[in-house]
Amino acid sequence: MRLYFIRHGEPDYDTDSLTEKGVEQAELLAKRIKDIPFSEIHHSPLGRAKQTANVCFGKTRNDLMETSWLKEIVWGDKSGEPYSTAHPWAIVERMIKERHSYPAGDSWKDDEWVKNDRIVQDVEKRCKEFDEFMKNHGYVREGQLYRIDKAFDEDVAFFCHGGISCVLVSYMLNIPFWQFVVHYPMDMTAITKINIKGKQGRYTAAEVDFINNYSHLPYEKMTLYDD
Repeated sequence: MRLYFIRHGEPDYDTDSLTEKGVEQAELLAKRIKDIPFSEIHHSPLGRAKQTANVCFGKTRNDLMETSWLKEIVWGDKSGEPYSTAHPWAIVERMIKERHSYPAGDSWKDDEWVKNDRIVQDVEKRCKEFDEFMKNHGYVREGQLYRIDKAFDEDVAFFCHGGISCVLVSYMLNIPFWQFVVHYPMDMTAITKINIKGKQGRYTAAEVDFINNYSHLPYEKMTLYDD
């Protein structure tokens, strides 16, 4: 089973759609992935990811699936509104500057910086929903491995967002979420490919083919951010 996590193109967050550059990025992405024989194409309910999927396959496929658990993760202190406090990337930056380290393993969920943030519950919820998806495709999570009840030798695309990609990929690879966020950014229209190999009845681990690959974008089409 080969899973492709694809971030949307450059967004206008106010309208939840792609900018002109974002559409150009999606068109370049489309050329790169057009020949991959995806058996399933899922996209987030949010407009920027849905539009990216439609630029790539809207004219050639009529079976694109809107999948609720692919929407961007939710953060913000539980006492306020969603997104009312710093996002995970900002929190990690502050952790490193003040501590010169980040929480190890799953201890991040109980860390003073985030224990009252709704992101903890949301991450756990998304991982459970992803486990159900994998189980329905023949791969049952047991500890840090997958039990293969039925091998699914297919390619599956997920058009989604940077945060949820970090959550699900780090979960599959057994890398703590906060550490993954630091070391593996997800750029616009970048592709992360995870491969799960093995035969029915065996146990297997998720493997990385590549992470955050945007080689389809020339420099002038990239979205660059200042530090």
